[in-house]
Amino acid sequence: MKKKKHWMFFGFLALIFILSACGNSDNEEKTSENMDSMSEEEMENMDMEDSSGTNTSSNEVSGEEVSVVASNWKWEMSKTEFKAGEPVTFSIKGEQGLHGFAIQGTDIDEQIPEGETIKVTWTPEKAGEYTLVCSIACGSGHGDMVQKIIVN
Repeated sequence: MKKKKHWMFFGFLALIFILSACGNSDNEEKTSENMDSMSEEEMENMDMEDSSGTNTSSNEVSGEEVSVVASNWKWEMSKTEFKAGEPVTFSIKGEQGLHGFAIQGTDIDEQIPEGETIKVTWTPEKAGEYTLVCSIACGSGHGDMVQKIIVN
């Protein structure tokens, strides 16, 4: 019975350690390797569309710029209220771990590696409430990485 409790204790510790790792995985290395193999022209042409059909690109800066920090289990944003039809560029800094910047109801879903800053431009076409979430399982507080965005 003592050995069973001993193994359960170590199994529980291992589970806690895995959950608290906050997403530092091979994905960061693979993304970096893929980016290194792309030409500068290919990187400039990497455009994506959100659900409203508006182009977004991590290389473009247009409209209002909003500072965002992704850290363990929280978003810090300089502004959360925007106007429909006006572009917003999020300058997102990864402070702790690997996170995913995803605005629900759109096609925006970008990886934010620790120690890097990326820019994502979004033009919300419809007024309403949007939800920013972390789309990468980043540890035990992952479910708490939620931020409301209001579009008027």
